[in-house]
Amino acid sequence: CIAFCTWVILFVSHSLHSIFLLHNFLCRKSSAFPAFYFPAENLASHVTVQPLRDMKLHSFTLCFWVQAQNRDSQTILSYCTQERDNELMVTVGSAVGLWVGGHFVEFPLHHRSEEWLHYCVAWASHSGTAYLWINGAVGKENHLQRGYVSQPGGKLVLGKDRDELLGLFSNGFTGRMSYLNLWSWVLSHSDIRTLALCKHSELKGDVISWGETSMSLSGGVVLVSDLSCR
Repeated sequence: CIAFCTWVILFVSHSLHSIFLLHNFLCRKSSAFPAFYFPAENLASHVTVQPLRDMKLHSFTLCFWVQAQNRDSQTILSYCTQERDNELMVTVGSAVGLWVGGHFVEFPLHHRSEEWLHYCVAWASHSGTAYLWINGAVGKENHLQRGYVSQPGGKLVLGKDRDELLGLFSNGFTGRMSYLNLWSWVLSHSDIRTLALCKHSELKGDVISWGETSMSLSGGVVLVSDLSCR
């Protein structure tokens, strides 16, 4: 069966990079939406996201599939405001790092893999509790920023840590990224297990919805076939 898809992709050529604007993607099979490939040779590769709602978050869950090409700390999502660079950031590597309101915790990892992995990171303001799941299995809890609310009006980027003041990027992700969604609440364990089993057709984020949220690809990021659930 062939999935029917409607893509509106605008390609803009620049001397240093190319930008794809993805907008109004409609598809009967969500798995047909491509993955993003961030090449190692281009340090400026990133994806700019226009969230579906403001980033004033009392809690959140970020879930994504990645196939990373190295073990160094790499930025998955970075949200910065004029007042603070690390308003919200998630990294992967030898540990999973989480910044909320400029405060940091990490979840050490005891595995090394260059295969596709499914991550979910969640945080709740009322308790300050942070959670990590890998491939549907929950890890140890952590705590930071109890009572905090993330500030709206910033810039949201995938694949790079953005310094808002200097306009620079660092800690770049290299590899493939797919089915990244951001919710404004903490998902249940059963929902996260469902996502890890690739049964995600009905679970779309209300802040970032993979295949529906407008995104701009820059610095050599390319669209590739999504093999995360095969």
